[in-house]
Amino acid sequence: MNKYTAMAAGLVLSLGLVAGCSPSDGTQADGRGGKNSSGASEGDTAGKGPVYAGPAIPGLAEKQAWSLPPAGAIDLGETLLFVKGSGGTYATGGPYDDDPVDGSTGTLHSSDAPEPLTLEFRDVKTGEVHKSLKVSASRVAATTWHNGVPAVEVRADSTTESDRLSAEKTTVTVTVYGSDGAELGKAERAGGPFHVHEGHLVEAAGDASLRLTPLDGGAPRTVTCTGPQATCSFDPRNKDIDGGSAHAPLITGTYTFHVENASTYADEPTQLVMSDLATGKKVWSTADVTPPAGVKLDADKERTSGSLRVLDVRDGRILTAWGAGAFTPDTWVTATYDIKSGEQIGGSTTYAYADSPADTINTEGSSVFSPDHQLAAAATEKGSAVWQLADGRELWAQQDGENPMTPLRFSPNGVLYGTTDGEGDGRTVLAVDARTKKVLAKSLPVDNVPLFSEPSGYGHFHTEKGFFVFPSAQ
Repeated sequence: MNKYTAMAAGLVLSLGLVAGCSPSDGTQADGRGGKNSSGASEGDTAGKGPVYAGPAIPGLAEKQAWSLPPAGAIDLGETLLFVKGSGGTYATGGPYDDDPVDGSTGTLHSSDAPEPLTLEFRDVKTGEVHKSLKVSASRVAATTWHNGVPAVEVRADSTTESDRLSAEKTTVTVTVYGSDGAELGKAERAGGPFHVHEGHLVEAAGDASLRLTPLDGGAPRTVTCTGPQATCSFDPRNKDIDGGSAHAPLITGTYTFHVENASTYADEPTQLVMSDLATGKKVWSTADVTPPAGVKLDADKERTSGSLRVLDVRDGRILTAWGAGAFTPDTWVTATYDIKSGEQIGGSTTYAYADSPADTINTEGSSVFSPDHQLAAAATEKGSAVWQLADGRELWAQQDGENPMTPLRFSPNGVLYGTTDGEGDGRTVLAVDARTKKVLAKSLPVDNVPLFSEPSGYGHFHTEKGFFVFPSAQ
C-alpha cells in the first residue's frame, strides 16, 4: 500500500486524524531562533519570521510555533505549501472568484503567462522545508486527490502560433503533487474551462452533464442531471454539483452525486442520487427515504419545496438539508440517514437561515462542521445555532435581541469563531465556547481567525505582518 492509498483509507475509515510528524530541529517554539528573513530555502530547519504581537486567540497556544514574512499557504495536512516568486517574495493568494467558501486558500498564484516559481513544502509543526520544486506555472491552487487527500495543482500554458493554415492552439498542462512533493498525476488539455477535483478533470459536457476524467488513467465518467431544460454545473467554491434547486458534493470518497428532475419545469420532485463513482450504480437517493418531520407535503405526499442539499457524507451516513416548504424558502430541515438502510438517524432540526442578497453561490442550508464532525453550526435569521450531528439535538441558538453572529469555523478543541456587524462596514470577530455559548474573545481581527490543519491540529493565519503558525491550546 503506497502513502496516498494509506492516507485515503484513513480519511474514509476515520476522519483523517493520523499522527503528525514531531519537531526534530531544536529551534525555539516561539520562532525566535534567528533574525527575520525573506524566507527559508531547502535545508533550513524552520521558517524564521516575525514574532506575533497581536491579541491572544482562543483555541491556540500562547506561543507561536514558527512564522514567515507575509505569505499565503495551501494546507496539505502535515505539510503547508508556499509559493515563492523569482524575486524571493511569497505569494499571498486571493481573493479570487473561485476561492473556497470556508475561507481556506484556493488559488495561491495566478498569472497570464507561466512564471518561474519555487514550491516550498514545509512541515506544519516546525516550518522545516521538506522539499522545494522549481516550476514554471501560471496557476498554483489547492485541490484534492482521490478520497479527499489534500493536493496541489500546477498549471502551465503553452501556445502554438498559427502558421496561417491552422489556427493558434493553446495547451494547458496540469500536474498534481502530493504533500511530499511527489507527482500524483498529469494531463494535457486544449484551452478551455475545466476544474481539478478529487483526482479528476471536471469539464462541462453539454448543459446538463459533467465529464470526470481520472488524472491517473482510466475511463471518463459522465454525470448527467435530468429533467426538462435541466442544467448541471460544478461550483469550485463549495465543490458541489449544482442542479437547479439541488446541491450535493460532486465527488465524495468513492461516490458521486447527480440530480434527477433538475429543473423548475419538472413535474416530479427534485431528487439527489448518490452512485458508485467507478460503476455508476445507484447507492442512495432522497427518493428512497422519508423526508424528516418539518418538511411540508402536499395531498399526494410529495414535498412542496424542491430545495434540497446533501451537506456531508461520512462513516456510512448522509447529512441532508431539505427545504421546509414552498412558502418558506429560507427555512431548512436537517436530518441524517444511514446509507445502507435508508433509515433516519436521530431527530431533525429546523432553521430559518439568514437571507443574504450577497449570497451568490446558494449557500443557504449549508453549515460549518467541527473537525471531529460531532457539531455543526448554521447562520440563521437570528444568528448562530449549534447542534449535534449524531442525533440532531440543538445545543444552543441565538434569540431575538442578541447580536447575530455568522459562524466561520470551529477549532479542534471546541471554539467556534464567528463575525458580527461592527461599526460602519466593519466586522467584529467573536470566539465562543461551541457547547456552552460562553464568549471567550469579543474583538479579534478578521484576519486573525485561524485555519486548522488535520491531522496536527495546528492553527495558522496570515496578516500584513506575517504568516503565523500555532499549536492548538491544550
